[in-house]
Amino acid sequence: MESFKFREFKVLRATCSKGGGSISFSLRPSRSLSPISWRMILVSVVIFYSRNIITPVLTVYFKDALNLSYSQVGYLYSLYLLVMFATDVFTGGIADKYGRRKILTLGMFLYGLSMALIGASHRFLSCALAYGLAALGSSLLSGTLQAWYFTEIKAQNLGREEAKKAYGLLRSINSANSLLIGIITATIVAFVGMRSVFYAAAILNFFGVFLAILLLNENWGTREKGVLAIVREGISLVLRSPILRYLFIAGMLFTLPHLHFLYVWQLYFTGVLDLKVEALGPLYSLKSAMGILAGFLILRIGIGKEKSHALLFKISISLLILLSYLLFAGVSAEIVGVLALALYSLGEAVYFTGYTLLINEIIPNEYRSTIISTRMSVSASVGAVFYALIGRLVNFSGLAGSFALMVPVFVLLSLVYLRAFEEKITALSEN
Repeated sequence: MESFKFREFKVLRATCSKGGGSISFSLRPSRSLSPISWRMILVSVVIFYSRNIITPVLTVYFKDALNLSYSQVGYLYSLYLLVMFATDVFTGGIADKYGRRKILTLGMFLYGLSMALIGASHRFLSCALAYGLAALGSSLLSGTLQAWYFTEIKAQNLGREEAKKAYGLLRSINSANSLLIGIITATIVAFVGMRSVFYAAAILNFFGVFLAILLLNENWGTREKGVLAIVREGISLVLRSPILRYLFIAGMLFTLPHLHFLYVWQLYFTGVLDLKVEALGPLYSLKSAMGILAGFLILRIGIGKEKSHALLFKISISLLILLSYLLFAGVSAEIVGVLALALYSLGEAVYFTGYTLLINEIIPNEYRSTIISTRMSVSASVGAVFYALIGRLVNFSGLAGSFALMVPVFVLLSLVYLRAFEEKITALSEN
């Protein structure tokens, strides 16, 4: 069986841990997914529902059901981000040391408990404490299942095609689920009230705890070092590795257009194109449908080829997302706007899956949770700063003009990935 190895990371792991080793993935495609992949997908779907079922009513619940002011709602969201930022890196180190399944189940339990407390809250203070607990639960969940899965497929010598097929299928499943979330939430609100949505989220999280204990075995990064040592060495690995540095930079860069799109796309259709608010429902369904299509597209791009991840990024960034931004910026017509929305949604779904596959190919198992959590924390901090400035950006350039201002980011992003893949090729040729 043919495999590829990163010499660079072989050296780094030898310096950071006992025994060294290399990262290798089989290039032979399998015809069906392994039990490990199906277990990851099942737990991921439960987590998806347990986290997203509250999304359609969260702000309305804070504002109307709890009678909070707009400022208090803003304080809650700021508190959530602050707790996430303060704890994310350390929870990754805790998962690497004490076990990914253990920390995953703890995160789901705390998040479920927080949902029950929010559902029972009647005052700002009790809701703030509960929402802070939700942020801690999210921090414990952050990247833990992903770290568990990629550690398992490497331990069982499953190939890159296995992970690609699993994440492609998961992308399609969760995109289809996103179409159902609004219907499920609306049904719960109509029959038993808005608070019951949070109780339903609590039940789903507790069910996720049971499912994870039942289906997932425990795996670790390293149990021989302290949490702070794991975090320090994980961050040091990122700083010394050219490929990981480029991927961290790419993650920060893509945060800008990703958050920009979340902020602007609805305003673009209702403002620039003058569509009615009711049209946003079908457009959101289109976004979800493109996510389903992306899952199937991911399965077909570069099957069995060593450069399949490069193809994912070329298609998503250069062909789909960049083209969509050029259309949004240059042509103000309904049919073009719908086409641009479809292209962006498809490209973004392909991009995120490709990024997950690529970075997990490179991260050593010892520091997998730590590095994933660190990456999320860094990107979140960039996003927090960008969100503080995005309103001024739109005021300066207009809605359509703001798309044009993002185009240089995609050019820079393409250059970063070009350098990352050059480093990867160099590592391969030296091996």
